[in-house]
Amino acid sequence: MPPSIVLAETFDTLGMDLSAEEIGAIQQSMEYGRQISQWAEKQNGAPFRRDAHAKATGCVRATFSINGDIPSHFQNSVFSQPGKQYQAWIRFSNGDMLVQPDAKPDARGMAIKLLNVEGGQIAPELTGAKTQDFIMTNTPAFFNRNIFDYVADMKYLAEQKRLAWFVSLWPPRLHPRRLYIAAQTVGSKINTPLEPQYYSMLPYQLGTTAIKFSARPCPGMRFKDYANKSDHDFLTEAMAEHLSAESACFDFMLQEKKPGTHMPLDDATVVWSEKESPFMPVARIHIPPQTFTSEPQQSFCENLSMNPWHAVGEWQPLGSLSKARRLVYHAVSQFRHQQNGVASTEPENWCLDESPDCNQYIDIHQVTNTPHLSRCFDSLNTPVDGSAALGCVQ
Repeated sequence: MPPSIVLAETFDTLGMDLSAEEIGAIQQSMEYGRQISQWAEKQNGAPFRRDAHAKATGCVRATFSINGDIPSHFQNSVFSQPGKQYQAWIRFSNGDMLVQPDAKPDARGMAIKLLNVEGGQIAPELTGAKTQDFIMTNTPAFFNRNIFDYVADMKYLAEQKRLAWFVSLWPPRLHPRRLYIAAQTVGSKINTPLEPQYYSMLPYQLGTTAIKFSARPCPGMRFKDYANKSDHDFLTEAMAEHLSAESACFDFMLQEKKPGTHMPLDDATVVWSEKESPFMPVARIHIPPQTFTSEPQQSFCENLSMNPWHAVGEWQPLGSLSKARRLVYHAVSQFRHQQNGVASTEPENWCLDESPDCNQYIDIHQVTNTPHLSRCFDSLNTPVDGSAALGCVQ
């Protein structure tokens, strides 16, 4: 059993408006996160990994291009310049704290890091190069409503009592929606990380608009059914096989909160209705053919930090869970990097290190056997107005 938690008498809230109860819950969550990392390290072996989404199925280079027809009320933060293109890193992952075979049902994650973004950083404690992170999973809702649900669940996980956690959601405690979402989340099976649609789950403020975001594979994307799903790392192998000769593409979309609808800002178990507010494409993610399985790149991927508070300009994570993430993610990341004896840095380009003679394009493939009719997402030079390239196959 983990040692009892002693809460600090003073606690830096980083200027956030938090109640005493929220502060206590966040402090407990930070300590539970460290305990989970310590326990998981004994099961997984070195290095110390994240307390969730511990296993990366790959970190890939990508571009993130803002559509030319993005509505004016969305033109804030990294979306302020229609047609602008960013380099990005994308980390695909399995949700569990343990490194498990990819065939085992689990939540799946997609975290995007935009590089060299412009604007004031919203979280000054996150130092280094300016980046913007978009963190998503392949389910549209979270099984925690708020910070108090979150800390209660973290306690079960820190004590390695998963079954007790599931039982805690059954009647008479009456959490059927949370139970359903939890079962849906951890029961996911996929064929490749490039296949699912991913969701932010939590809301954000973009300018004056509350939004959620999502990344959906572009129309026309097709994937082979990878044969050997018994391989421990078959999701990595399936994505590597696809990207050895073909590109991949996602539409990045925003969903805005509409007045008069049930779209709460502090209940992450509620799915915002797409009928009342459809997702609107605002950017295109292009993943060129590449190699990403080298040991240096896997090490880079392990050391990469993803945090929803890596952001600039008129952008703000909303709700008590997001406030908790600001403090918990940073604390657990610092703990993980300290235990591994590595510095936490923010990348500025596609290089794996800061060497001045780095060739950031060395692992990008130039594919010559392109189909007669190119698909809309096969070129980096897609029209900035979001329209389809002439003659491409949707």
